[in-house]
Amino acid sequence: MGRLKESDPLFELVLKWILSSEWDMTLTLREALQRCEALIASHIHNPEGSELSRKCPGIGKFFMELPLTRALDYLGQKVAVEQRRYVPPTFSEVRQIFNIAQVYALKSRAKLMTFDADDTLYEHGMDLEPGSWLVDALLTLMETGIYVAVVTAAGYPGKPDRYAARFRGLLERMQEKKTPSSVTRMFFCVGGECNYLFRINDEYTMEQVDSDAFYTDAMKSWKQEDIAKLLDVAEAALKDSCARMRLDVQFLRKARAVGCYPTRAEDRIAYEALEDVALAVQDKLMHYSQGKDVIPFCAFNGNRDVWVDVGDKRYGIEALLHFLNIAGEATCHMGDRFTLTGNDKSSRAVANTVWVTNPSETEEYLELFLRDAGDEKCVRCADSRPKGPKQGTVEWHKAQIIQNNTSA
Repeated sequence: MGRLKESDPLFELVLKWILSSEWDMTLTLREALQRCEALIASHIHNPEGSELSRKCPGIGKFFMELPLTRALDYLGQKVAVEQRRYVPPTFSEVRQIFNIAQVYALKSRAKLMTFDADDTLYEHGMDLEPGSWLVDALLTLMETGIYVAVVTAAGYPGKPDRYAARFRGLLERMQEKKTPSSVTRMFFCVGGECNYLFRINDEYTMEQVDSDAFYTDAMKSWKQEDIAKLLDVAEAALKDSCARMRLDVQFLRKARAVGCYPTRAEDRIAYEALEDVALAVQDKLMHYSQGKDVIPFCAFNGNRDVWVDVGDKRYGIEALLHFLNIAGEATCHMGDRFTLTGNDKSSRAVANTVWVTNPSETEEYLELFLRDAGDEKCVRCADSRPKGPKQGTVEWHKAQIIQNNTSA
């Protein structure tokens, strides 16, 4: 059966300890987090036979211990989660605690920060605008010596201008500040999950990096005929699933991807329908792959569409780490798709991760990271983040109307 937007075995384990008597324990949130801290520390030293791996089969790798109780203290300043008597902690709150703990743990360690694009840096299908605070935050990271990369499913092979348009706000700010090449060289974009690498050139636009310089040996071994066969199976599975669900979609085949999206731009397909299509395609491709040395793939629900890509973000981040000679423990990937049909989930194998649900959360965690860094430039950038909608905007006027109606 499919699992929808809120699904993670470790977060659910914490909630089980609080909400049930399973394993003869019913703990407070703080006690559950203390227990989890200890399990993670033990798992780092002995991942194969750890207690955590028994309670959460397939839990994967942790690169560093997480200060979960310290993160709870921080969240408690905003949300009195420990003081509630009748409403237990939620999945979202546990997710936020793990995110905050990961941000704290990265202090003085981070050398590379990678980000999903849609629904992480900007709203789905939009671009990174010049007025976004995230432009300043990303630029500050680079100016303090931290590499920044966008790792996205969007694949535009041989079309660096398409990526330049998506990151227009950042490129314009760099040009405006006459940012030196020592800083612009700190930015990369990995497109098509792992298939293309782009960087900024001296004209403050994007250029593609030769694949031979970027691909790992494993990626270089992928044969074009095998890629074509994989995408043939994926395309047929997509069409069968969409027909079964009676979805009004169109299909697009690219060199290393195939996907479907609404025929009309104004239409929105139900999340559950997209989830079913993604799971059906995953199942078909896994059966196709059995007993074969086939190309790795990523079939995912993009919230408005479903895509199948050659490779996945694990390969993309791994190749970038090798290209930059950086270790996974010094890397953090922020994204919004960490469920069974999400394309950020695979990044957990090669990097620390932060699971966000929208660009506002990305801003929150970057503000916390910059403030915790202690560097004067970082703190100044953190202080500059706007709180709430900007006065005069549509969102600001809506908030005023709601407040007036509520207090009347």
